[in-house]
Amino acid sequence: MQLEISITRHTSVRFFACFLAFGSCLFAAPPADSNPAASNREMSDALRKLPMRFEQDANGQWTARGAGYALAFEDSAVDFHVPDGVARLVFEGSEASKTKAKWEPSEKALAPTNYFRGSTFRSADAFGRLRRSSLYPGIDVVYYGNGAELEYDFTLAAGADASRIRMRLTGAGEAAIDETGNLALKLGSGKIVQRIPVAYQTSPSGEEAAVTARYRAAADGSIGIELGAYDHSRPLVIDPSILYDFWLTGVNAQVAIALGHDAHGFEYMGGYTYSPDFSAGGTGGFNPNYSSDEDIWLIKFNPFPANPSAAIVYATYVGGTLDDDIRSMAVDPNGVIYFGGTSLSPNYPVSANAYQNTLPNTNANLNGFVTAIDSNQSGSAGLVYSSFYGGSNQVVINGVAEFQGKIYATGWTATPDLPLVSAFQSTEAGSYDSFVAVFDPSQSSASSSLIFSSYLGGYGQDVGRSISVDSNGLIYVTGYTFSTNFPVTTNAFQPIYNDGGGDGFVTVVDLAAQAIRYSTYLGGTGIDVPTRIQALASGNIAVAGYTFSTDFPLSPNAAQPIYGGNGDAFIAVINPSAANQAEALVYGTYYGGSDAEVAYDFKADAKGLFYIAGYTLSKDLPVTPGAIYAASAGGGIDAFEAIIDPNTSVTYGSYITGPGNQVAYAVDYDNSGNIYAAGYATSDIFPNNTPPHGVTGVYDVFLLLVSPH
Repeated sequence: MQLEISITRHTSVRFFACFLAFGSCLFAAPPADSNPAASNREMSDALRKLPMRFEQDANGQWTARGAGYALAFEDSAVDFHVPDGVARLVFEGSEASKTKAKWEPSEKALAPTNYFRGSTFRSADAFGRLRRSSLYPGIDVVYYGNGAELEYDFTLAAGADASRIRMRLTGAGEAAIDETGNLALKLGSGKIVQRIPVAYQTSPSGEEAAVTARYRAAADGSIGIELGAYDHSRPLVIDPSILYDFWLTGVNAQVAIALGHDAHGFEYMGGYTYSPDFSAGGTGGFNPNYSSDEDIWLIKFNPFPANPSAAIVYATYVGGTLDDDIRSMAVDPNGVIYFGGTSLSPNYPVSANAYQNTLPNTNANLNGFVTAIDSNQSGSAGLVYSSFYGGSNQVVINGVAEFQGKIYATGWTATPDLPLVSAFQSTEAGSYDSFVAVFDPSQSSASSSLIFSSYLGGYGQDVGRSISVDSNGLIYVTGYTFSTNFPVTTNAFQPIYNDGGGDGFVTVVDLAAQAIRYSTYLGGTGIDVPTRIQALASGNIAVAGYTFSTDFPLSPNAAQPIYGGNGDAFIAVINPSAANQAEALVYGTYYGGSDAEVAYDFKADAKGLFYIAGYTLSKDLPVTPGAIYAASAGGGIDAFEAIIDPNTSVTYGSYITGPGNQVAYAVDYDNSGNIYAAGYATSDIFPNNTPPHGVTGVYDVFLLLVSPH
């Protein structure tokens, strides 16, 4: 039985792309000294060879997952859960339940799948093949798969009677043998097609000899297999194949929020899902590990595994019984994943040394949380630290960073009783205030794990969006403010608030001194919203976001010195140690077309290149030769990705487009200068894909890797 998702077979000289269903795709970057085109072919091969993961759920039932589908295995039946419905393949007259034969997994995967669910933890071993012995006398069925394909073989011992095999495929309609000899079943807006079986025998020398095979419909509607002449004294293999012709990833929304990498070349992705069939099962209790409206998922990839079973190094869900929303993620050089966001779940998993181990408020207000998971540790030992952070009113964590094992967080709060430690601002100044908090997971005492926290804001609304830490432990925070009295320092690049609907702010906090070292407004006379900040090795501060200011601060070497219109992305670099205000702006540029652009993520590499991603409404976005898409498909919102060299110009710019809507929330890079983008799409975004895939109407995860060289 074969379930093909043809998008996973798409590759080209310039890029490799795939919509992601949890555990079904591998994305890899070529080594710096390799040929990008050849490496992309290698990546595509690795993807196609990535085995299906068979594992037992919490109730002991065997399950498997793929790109937009999930399966549950019974003694003599298989349930297919896809967003268009549920189909069931029954092997009628089977004696599997009578013989009480056990499932026989093989080809154990290097890493299990881990589930953090409230206060409980479960680890499930995964396997590449699953055998059910004695389905019929002398006939076994073996399930396996690779990439986006799931297959099964009937293996017949010498003398076994193939006429005992009787299949019934049921779903929304009736299955029938079509004019080409395939078995087809209508299912929602698509269909399942089980194609003509392939049968063969292997000689003692290893040569395969084909045996004629076709489906045969019985009077009761079941389907058998009719074989041509073959040697009954030797074993026989019958290999049907199934194709689901609509490519989908879940019945509801699933979004990738963050990307990161460690010092060993592993890539990490985090996001959330509302779909009970996203990557780990289907409805009706098929996936007991999905138990809330919104769950967090994390995946770690091995780019070039010697064994395809080792491609997924770590995978986990994290959450409780209600909504859990990841907003930010950071990865340290050794593979510890730090993330934060909001939770409504009273049983969100917390560690023994959590600063707050119970939900701060239960009034349907948002509660902040921070969590650290070591992807190198198996079992519950992987939960390094996890704690709520909040008060009697809303607390939202938007940004998370890490340094030397500590967790740094920022966001906004409307609570007057935020837990504070050594604060430089001890009271809430306005309706919403930003904040800075630092957690030390190494502290065994819960009360001491919060080592610093402070409000940060003025009389108006102040929202922290992103946080970064430099090699000296200085903390950098950015966001936007409506406060005319936001705390700024005397050496600020922009000491006065521009009354244009909100300004950005950039603040440097000295943790050792427990004080603000540098702080400035950033913006023009329009709305200015920084979304990401990064402390550069030079001591400068890089900030990205979006602006509606036609007079946003620009430098003479701006890649785009002219405002495109109706909102542009921006990048700004500030020197907080500049001798005077005139020298403080190191770099400033717009990026955008004549309509709106929003940059959601930004990273700077060691070579000084800037990577940004977000979404655009412009039909004239600045793109470069070699772009995946040089023009918008015109369907709706388009994602974009770009690489900017502050010493020259835009070195790579492209739409990520399709007939629906798509947004890139995350961007990353590797040592070869390749750019990763991840987010969601509601349609096929991949160029030259044949055949095109249907629009799902829901948000589906995409991860795109482009070699712009």
